[in-house]
Amino acid sequence: MNQERAMLAVAHGSRDPRHRETVEAVVAAVRAQRPGLRVEAAFLDHCGPTTARALHGLVRDGHRHVKVVPLLLNTAFHVRQDIPAAVRAAHEELPRRWRTGRAAVTEPVLTEPLGPHPLLLAGLERRLREAGVWPGDEEAAAVLAWAGSSDQAAVAVVDDLARYWQDSGWRRVVAVPAVGDQAGEAVRSLRRGGARRVVVAPYFLAPGLLADRIRDSARRAGADAVAAELGPAPEVAATVLARFDGSVATCRLMAAA
Repeated sequence: MNQERAMLAVAHGSRDPRHRETVEAVVAAVRAQRPGLRVEAAFLDHCGPTTARALHGLVRDGHRHVKVVPLLLNTAFHVRQDIPAAVRAAHEELPRRWRTGRAAVTEPVLTEPLGPHPLLLAGLERRLREAGVWPGDEEAAAVLAWAGSSDQAAVAVVDDLARYWQDSGWRRVVAVPAVGDQAGEAVRSLRRGGARRVVVAPYFLAPGLLADRIRDSARRAGADAVAAELGPAPEVAATVLARFDGSVATCRLMAAA
């Protein structure tokens, strides 16, 4: 086995085929930005390959050092529990000859998830420009629409992100979860508050049920523009590589049991 590093990008997974297509496009964009780096995708649920299958494939091809990048936009349950558990189990399932001796496969390590990161805000702004809105319009307000979470730390992270983004010049930025008609209610509330234009930026990596719900709610409320999901924007690929190159998460996988 050689010493070459590899990246395993782990996404949540979805029954919606657009999710897998988008993740594969993100991985392709990462490969294009870093030629020569082996990058493979895996999924926690609903579609494949699984984390174990992808990791074992990398090891069979001679990659002893694998960094795992969670393709998630927040530090909620999947990042803290599901992904560490899946990677830990995949490593433990490796044949013993690959886990012992001088040429042993090193224990995979987790990086931080993609979000929050300033590059992702640049990606949101790219998607808004594509929808015909110039970011930082002082007469416009933005709705940062995300999946939502019962984890208050995750909620606080997105609220902080909205405040940080507002400081770049928007009249106002509010974060709302994909619950009921909250995106539409936010659009109407911002208009009542004096915003001449209201735009909606879905804080999602890929299309899916929740992103569709946000889009429908915002359009019914008369939003001036609704951007596309982040997808394989260059800024997303750059964020993936920044996480790969940066420090690993606070706990190693074997300590996550």
